[in-house]
Amino acid sequence: MKTGTVKKPERVNQVWLDEAAALHELYLQGRPGGHRMFLNFKDARHLDLSGRNLPGVEMVAAELAHSNLAGAILARGNLFGANFESADMRECDLSRADLRGSNLSGANLESADLREADIRNGFIMVRDDEGNLTPMKDGATEISGVNLSGADLSGARLGRVLGPRTNLTNAIFRNAKLVAANLSDSDVRGAIFTGADLTDADLSGCIFQGAMLGGAILNNTNLDGADLTAAHFFPAEMKYAHTQNTRMPKNPAAFDRTLQEIIADHGVWIESLGRKGNQADFSNLDMQGLEFTGVNLQAAILTMANLSQAKFQAGRFAMTNMTGALCLDTDFSDSDMRGARMDRANLMDASLRCANLGPMELIGVVGQQVGASLKDVNLTGADLSGADLDTADFTRAKLCNANLRGARLDTACFLDADFSGADLRGTDVEKADTRGAIGIRK
Repeated sequence: MKTGTVKKPERVNQVWLDEAAALHELYLQGRPGGHRMFLNFKDARHLDLSGRNLPGVEMVAAELAHSNLAGAILARGNLFGANFESADMRECDLSRADLRGSNLSGANLESADLREADIRNGFIMVRDDEGNLTPMKDGATEISGVNLSGADLSGARLGRVLGPRTNLTNAIFRNAKLVAANLSDSDVRGAIFTGADLTDADLSGCIFQGAMLGGAILNNTNLDGADLTAAHFFPAEMKYAHTQNTRMPKNPAAFDRTLQEIIADHGVWIESLGRKGNQADFSNLDMQGLEFTGVNLQAAILTMANLSQAKFQAGRFAMTNMTGALCLDTDFSDSDMRGARMDRANLMDASLRCANLGPMELIGVVGQQVGASLKDVNLTGADLSGADLDTADFTRAKLCNANLRGARLDTACFLDADFSGADLRGTDVEKADTRGAIGIRK
């Protein structure tokens, strides 16, 4: 019997799409004439649905390649087998959506909401022009080259669909199903895997700087060659994973001197302007839970160090390099942090209450100042109340649910920062650079 051909999707234009979206919004309001949008088997490539409120939409096998869906609400939508190749889906709400068998290759899903979404493989069978059931495509969900930076995939069912070398920075995978997923050589800096099932997953070569692996299921997980020097994990859970050549944090016991002795020698280095003593280098060191109230670590090196739950109240960290450090629930309250570098550090739930992050005047150079740098820092839930943030650079910083009450933001830079849920009472943001920032209620 001769096999027939499958009909091509019906092409729609922007006018048709706008009208259908408007009727869907009427349907949501329960108003007369409204009805659900059905884009099933339609061709809407290169068209615009950005910002549209379309929960429960039907988009089975729809062609939406290169379309603009930024900020659209597609929660609980039936997107089975849809083609979103190279689509703009930034901040798109796809929570509890059915994305089985969909093509997300090259799509920009930065900060998208994919909580409890079903992104497993799926198959669509259609009848050709001779009535025969024919698979529309192979049914494998495609996510290669996708940008999932900052996306929330909590509780999502993913399986093997994610590919290697994927941008997963600051993505949230709480309780997600990633069994047998291949994420090798992916950028997972700042990602949260708490409660995620990573059984048989391949995470070899991944950089976990600032990531949270504690509480994840790591049965037979491949972490060969991964970098965990500034990641949060429980050593007892690592015995179930493959950790050959895994880069782990340095243990203070490996030094031939105590930390107190190194810090004292650093103090001599500072007082002598580098002529005596030695600069303290605690890079990649595990310093969790240590108490160093009033410590003097000016201009010290703490890159990629794990400082979680450490106590540094009233510490001196002017010009200190803490790039990429893990500082979960760390106490920096009342500390001098002028000119400090904390780019890409994870400071979730940390305390910087009344800390001084203002500019540092350089010795011997009249009028020359260096501002604190906190680019791409994660300050979710952090306490910055009463802090001096004058001239500090918070470009692309996450300040979700942070406490900024009474903080001084004069001339601080918050380009593309996220203030969602932040407490800004008593804070003047008018002089700060907040272009592209979200979540500010003035």
